[in-house]
Amino acid sequence: MHTERYSESAFETVIEQHLLGNGYVSVSRDGFDRERAIFPDEVLAFIRETQPDEWKKLEALHGAKTGEQVLADLCKWMDMNGSLATLRHGFKCYGRTLRVAFFKA
Repeated sequence: MHTERYSESAFETVIEQHLLGNGYVSVSRDGFDRERAIFPDEVLAFIRETQPDEWKKLEALHGAKTGEQVLADLCKWMDMNGSLATLRHGFKCYGRTLRVAFFKA
């Protein structure tokens, strides 16, 4: 029996190949913020693109610091509620609910 075939690395590779083959895109590891355990540029781009009205309202309050405020609130929310709950339900930023994932029915 070849243990390499059943290693965690092989499992990760199979999962990654499946995701990439079904519409997901790969992101450079260089953008990962270890301290906050997120990809800040990806998160902010996702929120801006999928929730432009909410972003504009927050930007009216925070101006150039909107991104940092959103990231701070996201990280605080994930610390209190966990990543899975945040993915499912979003998080609050100055009274606005922002989503970090949308699921197909």
